[in-house]
Amino acid sequence: MEEVKLLASASVLRVLYDEKKDIYDVLVEFIRQTISGRSLSAFSSVECVRYLDEDFGFLLPEAIIKSCLRKRLVQTEALTLNNGIYSVSNNFSSSSTFNSDFQESRNEYDEIVQRLHDFCSDNGLLNIRKEEIEESLETYLTRPDKNDKFAKDIANYIIKFENEPGFKDKLDRIEEGLILYTGIRYSPDLSTLGSWRGNLIIFLDSEHLFNATGLNGVLYKTLFDDFNELVNEVNRNKKGGRIELKYLEETSSDIESFFYAAEKIIERKGTIDPSKTAMINICNGCKYRSDVLTKKAEFIAKLARLNISQEVRAEYYSNSDFNVEGSDVLEGLIAELAESNAKNDDISSILKIFTKINVLRKGENNVGIDRIASIFLTESWLPQRMAFSSHVHDGNGAIPFATNIEFITEKLWFKLNKGFGGKSKKPISFDPIIRAKMTISNQVSKSVSSIYRDLSDKYARGEVDKDVLARIHHEIYKAPSRPEDVSIASIAMAHDFLNESYIERVINEKHLLEKQASDGQQAIAELATLRYQSELQKRAPFKAIARRQYAWLRILTYAIIPLALIYAMLSLYSPSDSALSIIFGLASFVSLVISIFRPKKIDSFYWRLSKYWYRKAINKALQRTSR
Repeated sequence: MEEVKLLASASVLRVLYDEKKDIYDVLVEFIRQTISGRSLSAFSSVECVRYLDEDFGFLLPEAIIKSCLRKRLVQTEALTLNNGIYSVSNNFSSSSTFNSDFQESRNEYDEIVQRLHDFCSDNGLLNIRKEEIEESLETYLTRPDKNDKFAKDIANYIIKFENEPGFKDKLDRIEEGLILYTGIRYSPDLSTLGSWRGNLIIFLDSEHLFNATGLNGVLYKTLFDDFNELVNEVNRNKKGGRIELKYLEETSSDIESFFYAAEKIIERKGTIDPSKTAMINICNGCKYRSDVLTKKAEFIAKLARLNISQEVRAEYYSNSDFNVEGSDVLEGLIAELAESNAKNDDISSILKIFTKINVLRKGENNVGIDRIASIFLTESWLPQRMAFSSHVHDGNGAIPFATNIEFITEKLWFKLNKGFGGKSKKPISFDPIIRAKMTISNQVSKSVSSIYRDLSDKYARGEVDKDVLARIHHEIYKAPSRPEDVSIASIAMAHDFLNESYIERVINEKHLLEKQASDGQQAIAELATLRYQSELQKRAPFKAIARRQYAWLRILTYAIIPLALIYAMLSLYSPSDSALSIIFGLASFVSLVISIFRPKKIDSFYWRLSKYWYRKAINKALQRTSR
């Protein structure tokens, strides 16, 4: 049989669910196809489990498969059972519509993968193989705890085409099919769908407490409210079990530290990491430390109104059988997570939480979501990754010690038999568009936080100045670090913050701008000098003329005119004049000249007159040039 991917099978599962509305009937269609496709005449339930995995990617508990075989195929005499072997009878018939339904779903899936591959190729991933994209898409939709290297590209692809007619419907069928598949996988007894039998304690981490009280924004508050509505639906049924929402002592310590950090920020002894939406909302409007304490009290009061309380202290180490903190487990996880740069202390701390969960479960992890007694709800990737590690996870069908809100919401939805297409409003965590926006915002948030820490360290070491600090702070505060801020337009901005060398790039840009400014100022100065010199050259002839005019006026005044006057006096001389009268006459003339003439004033007047002639000549020359 042609290789079939889980996502294509999930889409078929969703289509068949619309037609059948009974999970057993839906699974029987896949079993019939496996029997006819492989031309089986006899097989065991273990073999049937393996065949379904190989043919459709469905890895289901054997108990579920046994129930389907016995309750649907043996009872209708399509199969006979003898000593654990199922034999195909003459009454067996394959589905008449399965192949057409499957081919249609497979075509939709192939189209999505091909377009995704084209999108990635057009956006820089030139040598990526189509098989890599298929694997990444499956990981993206089924294991959000894994930091897949193409998750950002897949999310960008989904957001780009979110408004294209029919595109979201195709993704919805895959997503809802996966919800049905994982619901079956984690429900060993499908006959109990619609009821909740046991008591469950869900321990919320600090981020979910902030989500519950609205400190992390509207969308995360809605995610929590959708989950909490399902919890309340369980608790409204007096005949079944109950679900309690609590938080661990470790989480309480985290909350105390968080609000203490807020106090220090208000006291100007710290700064806000712009990726921490809850911290921003706590600090907004606070002027004094007492304002933060008031918000902390309001936060605790809101949790109480939501029936969320701190765990009751208990003895978790009295029975070593349930302790998962062994040295071999710790060493195995450290080795497994070596490439992720996870800190050993963080791994050890998470194992302590897992021990608490396992003690409350009494080691029972394969009993269905409503019988596991406790689980840790977190959005942190590390505890989710550890929870699925073979060092602590029991394998197929076992409920992990930790999970995210999407997983638990899906399991509650399935267990309560809410279905699709009816009057029930689907949780927004089922929306692939919302998930894509959360993927991008989470990655941007991590990048912004990393940039913020690196920038603070560089500033403390004197490697960046206040201008760079202010510029980057201004930019990262505009980053789409909340899902509701993510759009096609903001993805380009997000790309900047997902660049590992963002700080260095900003510093280099600043240096380049400074150099360009410096070069520009130098060029302006040189141009001004050239213009000045050119102007001097143009004005030089006129200036020379003005200076000659000034010189001739002085010569005329101080040489020619006095000589002319002396000549005039001498012409008035007669032989009858005595020498004494001549001398007296000259002395009187000189005294008159000295009393009348003021050389400085005359020179100043001539200088102004020369400047006037000079300016007039320049203006005439400029007018001729402009013509």
